[in-house]
Amino acid sequence: MNAKPVVIVTGASGGIGRACVNAFLKAGARVVMADVKPSSHPRARFIRTDISEEASVQNLIAQTMKMFGGIDVLVNNAAVLVPTKAVHNTTLAEFNALVSVNIRGTFLCCKHAYRHLKRSRGCIVNVSSMAGVLGEKNHAVYAATKGAINALTKAMAVDYGLQGVRVNAVCPGGVRTPNAEKVIRAMPDAAKIVKLRDSIHAVGYTASPEQIAGAVTFLASPAAGFMTGAIVPVSGGMECGYGIKY
Repeated sequence: MNAKPVVIVTGASGGIGRACVNAFLKAGARVVMADVKPSSHPRARFIRTDISEEASVQNLIAQTMKMFGGIDVLVNNAAVLVPTKAVHNTTLAEFNALVSVNIRGTFLCCKHAYRHLKRSRGCIVNVSSMAGVLGEKNHAVYAATKGAINALTKAMAVDYGLQGVRVNAVCPGGVRTPNAEKVIRAMPDAAKIVKLRDSIHAVGYTASPEQIAGAVTFLASPAAGFMTGAIVPVSGGMECGYGIKY
């Protein structure tokens, strides 16, 4: 990998994506921000990208290559969370919207970045979710897409390991993203929801986007050079059990 690696971060305009951009820049990388939402950063390049559209992804890869001549790291962070419903209440259009971004978009980015990552012996980090490991109430299709990303991560690790391309995933639990905080603040029982969200984590609090970004940058670093196919919980221990008081 290059001394100043070229990193693409999808869903980079806010939340975990923005935190990843800042973390990679701090580590000395050259960063391309990809998102459907316009964004700017004094030290990163922005390319408007709809990852559900193949032509848009191809443009992202082509423009990155034109600017920097290579790609070392792909962070697949862009995702759709809503609607939050059980299967029987989910319309086909809602199902398609979740799948087209979360699964198809991740697939397209990996597909078109692959040959450049092979050349650089680079890596992919997929931002998944604990919902894809444990399941989550009223998040059936979202959980299914994240479970698919975990399976895709393992399969690509097997396919590409001998080519020097590592593929890993992080699975956050709750994260205090700006969008999540905005939604909670608008609820009449906001304080109760915050307390409940904190309580599902063994550490007693909810992660910041920067804490998730720390795990992403680690997996992309030489320090994680022998890790591939790993589905890494960055979850405050929520999968270990709930500390219910009786």
